[in-house]
Amino acid sequence: MEMRRPSPAEISMGAMLLTARNPKESLMPRTTIRNALAAVVIILLTCVAPVLSEETHTHDSGAAMKPPARMPFLVAGKMPHLTGILKQHWDDPELKLTAEQKAVLLEIRKNTISAVMDLAEELDQLESSLAEQAMDATPPDQLAPLVDTISDLKTEATMVHLRCIHDTIEILDDRQLTTLLDMSGTP
Repeated sequence: MEMRRPSPAEISMGAMLLTARNPKESLMPRTTIRNALAAVVIILLTCVAPVLSEETHTHDSGAAMKPPARMPFLVAGKMPHLTGILKQHWDDPELKLTAEQKAVLLEIRKNTISAVMDLAEELDQLESSLAEQAMDATPPDQLAPLVDTISDLKTEATMVHLRCIHDTIEILDDRQLTTLLDMSGTP
């Protein structure tokens, strides 16, 4: 997020308003100046805070991989990410996951995330290329092979997700699965 620099005219006007030696020379009363300064500080903090927050999250030394900007699946938001939900409730006494289950679930999660991240990276590059070529007026017929490749990769990512759901369900008993689905809000 970029911040706009004030123009030289705005700087000199602000300096004149704030540095008048005689309060009567100032074009604005002191309370108005104080309110204006408070507003500027609030605006600056609001603009800078999201940038700092993004830097904190993307430069986290403990993070193994940066999540994709958007999920690369054909079906978005309709299927739960069960291993992610399980990780949030790993030691929940209601779930009662065994050490063996945890080991297998961690392996499923690791393999799923690795495969999806690789696909997401490739998809991001291909989708950027597609968008750039479309805006350069490349005829749609020439873009069809690229669209097919993108759809194949999204299909592959969706299959990885489906395999993760299936394998996770196979590891859990009926009670654990019901508890997990209740936790996820999935019917």
